[in-house]
Amino acid sequence: MKIVHTSDLHLSPDKPERIKALKNIISEAEQKGTELLLISGDLFDSNQDADILRPGLRDIFSSLPFRVLVIPGNHDMEAYGPDMNFGNSIEILTGQPFETVEFKNLTITGIPYINQDFNDLVPLLEKSIDASKKNILMIHCSLDIPYVGEDEYGDEKRQMYLPVSSKILGNIGFDYILAGHFHSRVIESRISEKTIFIYSGSPVSITRKEMGRRRITFLNTEAPRSERLSFLETGSFYYDKIEIDFNPGREEESITELKDRLKSYKGNEAEVEINLNGFISSGEKNTSKKIQEALDEMDQGKVMFNIKENYRDIKSVLEDPLYTAFKERLLKKDMDPDLKEKIENMIIMQFSKLKTRKSYED
Repeated sequence: MKIVHTSDLHLSPDKPERIKALKNIISEAEQKGTELLLISGDLFDSNQDADILRPGLRDIFSSLPFRVLVIPGNHDMEAYGPDMNFGNSIEILTGQPFETVEFKNLTITGIPYINQDFNDLVPLLEKSIDASKKNILMIHCSLDIPYVGEDEYGDEKRQMYLPVSSKILGNIGFDYILAGHFHSRVIESRISEKTIFIYSGSPVSITRKEMGRRRITFLNTEAPRSERLSFLETGSFYYDKIEIDFNPGREEESITELKDRLKSYKGNEAEVEINLNGFISSGEKNTSKKIQEALDEMDQGKVMFNIKENYRDIKSVLEDPLYTAFKERLLKKDMDPDLKEKIENMIIMQFSKLKTRKSYED
């Protein structure tokens, strides 16, 4: 069984890149010979957005070669009335406290988002497990993953939205838990010997917190265990950031690094913040000109670059006798080259501050 999983598209009439992301996902699912597309909540950014977009989505979600199952999330929990038509290929799982669907050798359980205590559902979920089939749970929740930052949930307040314990969740007996609500990146976590928990992250950048190329989950339940899961790029819009630190005398290396990083965005649809920091000795106007030339060499297409040139020329620092004496002593030290560079940059920073202050006082 070939399954594509995603969540948190947050479709909105004034965000066409998100509709485009949905079309990209459907196209990818068709190319992969998918039988199921599972969307684990927040298909829409709001209930009102769902009402506005519903007529236009009927064509997108009709006559597909696969079935689409959706659960409501906290943003669109009231968007799906019993008589609303979103297309003949899509099914919204709104049954309370959850709804179970049988599909070939799968049992799929969808929990529509409501303000509830997950622990109250555990005994009922345990009874829904069919030991003769693969069991999949769709849920829109906040998992207690210790290495996940609060800001990785987009603009959400993590603690407010169905917090669940990975230990309790892992003991229920599902083979796969395909979850939504987490925006920033893919997370795959084996929460028990049997259960794999997956956040695909938003398939299109919703805020600047969703950095980097966006992905969806591809699950082939019939493949060998080591090959069942993969994560496919959607080709949709994303935010990204480039950080480059200049070092005096090595400006050309930094410009070359910038050119190489820019090439990686060719053919993408992205908005990239470029922060150029550190110190130079080749002149600020000359360096800025070379940076612009690097940008001009690239066919930007649908990529927008926002550059912040934060570097500073410190030629006067490098010519200071006190700094020269320090540098000679540092070079003689037997230590890690990276550590030497960090120490030198720290001293350059302090010398630069002293000179700036002296100039101001004069």
